[in-house]
Amino acid sequence: MAEVLFGQSYYLRFDPKLWEAMQPYPPLGTLYAAATIRERGYDVALFDAMLADSEERWAEALDEHRPRYAVLYEDNFNYLSKMCLLRMREAAVTMARMAKERGCTVILCGADATDHAGLYFDADVDFVLRGEGEVTLGELLDSLSGRSSQPVEEILGLAMAGNRYSVNGNPISEVGGAERRGSTSNNGETLPPLTINHSPLTIHQSPRPILR
Repeated sequence: MAEVLFGQSYYLRFDPKLWEAMQPYPPLGTLYAAATIRERGYDVALFDAMLADSEERWAEALDEHRPRYAVLYEDNFNYLSKMCLLRMREAAVTMARMAKERGCTVILCGADATDHAGLYFDADVDFVLRGEGEVTLGELLDSLSGRSSQPVEEILGLAMAGNRYSVNGNPISEVGGAERRGSTSNNGETLPPLTINHSPLTIHQSPRPILR
């Protein structure tokens, strides 16, 4: 079991031209977010849709890990994710509904969700992280889990179901939440390092975990 299951909705198979080229990319943005939340003490797992054949693989990951929180965190390092393809939006909607059917709190972060949060709220997403979401996600999980007393309504860079506008009015534009730190750096220096080999993250690119 994992308290937080991360995923992303870019399926290479749903993009015929790039599937033919067969140039998969590791979901670095998703991995950074998962590493950040792991550093906060949460038990996390990760599903990578890149080489999965359908959203059913996500359903299998949900059933295996039974997470309390399902986080669809799009890889904004990858230009393919930032293209906001309709087919990938449909995949994200399907994945969100699968998670909600299993009783998860559903959280989404990505360029399309930042611009069109209402579409995702209609698909049972509970929260949308606007812009760079690592710090916002940590604060949100701490609030929801009772680890902090900060009200959800006071978290910057957040939109929620029933309130389709960002609480603070603007997305977070700095990697690692520089607005909160008073820093002008957006180079990710505050993010934890990634570990791939022997990673404590469970990473799915198929029904089985391929890295631990």
